[in-house]
Amino acid sequence: MKKLFILGILVVAVLSAAFAGGGGQRASSGGAVTLRFIDVSPSPARQAYYNAVFAAFKAETGITVSYESVPWDDAANKLTVLGASGSLPDVMTTWEGWLGQFTQAGWILSLEKYIAGTESTYTDAVTKKLWPNQKSLYGSIYTVPDGLMVKGMFVRRDWAREKGLNLDPAKGWTYDEYFDAVRQLTDPAQRRYGVSYRGARGGFDPLSVYLTGFSGGRFYDDQGNVLINTPECLEGFKKWTNLYLNGYAPRDAINWGFTEMVDNFTGGLTATLLNDSEVAATCQTNMQSGQWMVMPMPRSKDGKIYNTINAPYSYSISTHSKNPEAAWKLIEFLNRPDNSIEYCKMGGLIPIKRDIAGDPTYGENGPYSAFVRQLNDPATVIPASFGPFNYTDMHQGMMHEEIQKYLLGQQDAKTALDTICNELQARMKKYLVDNPGSQVQKPIVNL
Repeated sequence: MKKLFILGILVVAVLSAAFAGGGGQRASSGGAVTLRFIDVSPSPARQAYYNAVFAAFKAETGITVSYESVPWDDAANKLTVLGASGSLPDVMTTWEGWLGQFTQAGWILSLEKYIAGTESTYTDAVTKKLWPNQKSLYGSIYTVPDGLMVKGMFVRRDWAREKGLNLDPAKGWTYDEYFDAVRQLTDPAQRRYGVSYRGARGGFDPLSVYLTGFSGGRFYDDQGNVLINTPECLEGFKKWTNLYLNGYAPRDAINWGFTEMVDNFTGGLTATLLNDSEVAATCQTNMQSGQWMVMPMPRSKDGKIYNTINAPYSYSISTHSKNPEAAWKLIEFLNRPDNSIEYCKMGGLIPIKRDIAGDPTYGENGPYSAFVRQLNDPATVIPASFGPFNYTDMHQGMMHEEIQKYLLGQQDAKTALDTICNELQARMKKYLVDNPGSQVQKPIVNL
């Protein structure tokens, strides 16, 4: 955290020049409102969508929206700098992991007064999971999702058939069956590896979901003691990291993040990829239909499916905005059914509004059926998160760096897991002391 703010001090002058005019809305010479919007996961397709939808928004409301973007890898640092300098845009796409920092710093507005009265238009996943969890962690609702993501296991269907693996998405599988499939699908002589292993930033995320399967979906007990560093969890840590150490992933996978994982799955190097539903759109574009399929997340030993359900990004209004009402109009427009369904199909997401959730794309035979099925499966449990405190610095550093040290033989598995868990526990306990009356988040069962 301290490093991020030092960075902000060093480069704020440069960014201030780049974003001349300061944060929030600007007025043209004629007095018309102009909103600034920043996208933290830009791509040509996303920019084209936003340019078109912003033009339609202006035609309907007279409000101009200025599109800005920042690459994902630089987004946390850049938004921190903009926040510290008071120059955040009116509306921005944000990631859930930043909310601890952003709410503590007072950089984003509560949206409860804007949402009031419209709750029934949203799906249960939003109103019964995402928003209650946000209120529990941060005291209010600060974001509106751009869509929903559910994790699944992308599998090379053709390779599985060659090996005689009978994989049925409706039947599902266990983690032991998944680990065995990874082993069978690995053949380095044919340049085939069983798994797109995430060794770089974000590498602790899928591992932590696996480990919470040993603790009933909990990260901490009621006193804030971490629960995923038990002897059983340590063995689970070793089993997971053995996917890399035993050669079921290419050696350079220790440096892989999201892009490398997806590219090597769609490019024909790896057989399985644990990731969110957004990847389905990339598979549809870059692979033939018979080459891939989606299995649900594997069941843990208790028969439950531990799976995160979240928004890839959400829309927030900054406290630096001079026209939050216009900013809310923009968020409403972006989530209007005709706009949202186009956006969700482009990004491989599941819509957040009830009146578009019946689109054939998301039906029983649609390409997203495995993800929707998990949303409705009574065995699905949403595990608790890392915590309500700011952990951006850990997510961008320690969480994967400690695992990398183990994979490189620089420390043992227990040291790697304990180092991460001890820091999480220290921050959780401090949060409980600093926020009397706060309760430790529990997993969500039977959504």
